[in-house]
Amino acid sequence: MIKRTKYIAIVIFLTVAGMKLQAQTENAADKIHWYSFEDGARLNAQTHKKVFIDIFTDWCGWCKELDRSTFTNPSIVKLMNDNFIAVKLNAERKDTIYFNGYMFVNPNPNGNRSPNQLASSMLKGKMMYPSMVFMDDSMRIITTVQSFLKPLELEPILAFISENQYNKVNFDTFKMGYKPITIETPHNFILNKVSYKQGGYTLENSSFTQLDSMLNVLKQDPVMKIEIDGYTDNVGDAAANKTLSENRAKAVYDYMLGKGADVSRMTYAGFGPLNPVADNATSAGQNLNRRVEIKILSK
Repeated sequence: MIKRTKYIAIVIFLTVAGMKLQAQTENAADKIHWYSFEDGARLNAQTHKKVFIDIFTDWCGWCKELDRSTFTNPSIVKLMNDNFIAVKLNAERKDTIYFNGYMFVNPNPNGNRSPNQLASSMLKGKMMYPSMVFMDDSMRIITTVQSFLKPLELEPILAFISENQYNKVNFDTFKMGYKPITIETPHNFILNKVSYKQGGYTLENSSFTQLDSMLNVLKQDPVMKIEIDGYTDNVGDAAANKTLSENRAKAVYDYMLGKGADVSRMTYAGFGPLNPVADNATSAGQNLNRRVEIKILSK
């Protein structure tokens, strides 16, 4: 009877231990495997895998939000663990960092918000947080992104870098044709390089490069349908703003048609000051609200 009791106890112990191990394994798969900068550099030397560096500070609220929401997204976790050595670098580290034969120190370790020279060097002195640095297999900087990004905003950048598309096409072209794996309501694509003559709706010549990229995406994806949406700030007459926004959207529509786009795959609309993306109380916010967006209806 005693032997049987011991046997049952052993079985229960092994079962519980197995369940704990399985849970730990599953939890590990649900998280990004973060390294220190030194460990990440050593691992890169061994594996020649690309490196992603999250440069943060302890006081940065958006850095914490990045950890809480974006870096816990399953699609982001998988893309990161599969394709990058993920590194956390506190921009205000007080100790000395050795890298590539150089010594990086914090020149004022007891000062307020004093950055370590390594972070300052990577960001070229533009200390904004959060910042994300992408490095190639030899730890040379590919690009830097200085902003909080939602999962659907970060995902195409991870894919763009991991698939080496940055050596082949520009990011706008890649992003327009990218099919996200993140389950989230997609954001509209803002044509941030499209501009117009002052106060009107005649396209500036500088707009054509981005519009041509969008046209190439349409041609490469024969089932994609889009809506071109125009917006303004809230300054002035609302009816006049709505007409202006519609005319600006139509200018993009007409350009695309003139370049051979299929009329059945495009439509346009103007919404005036509706759906602002920034605060209209500032000139910077008004500038952001004066925009044209591409809404992908199907792809």
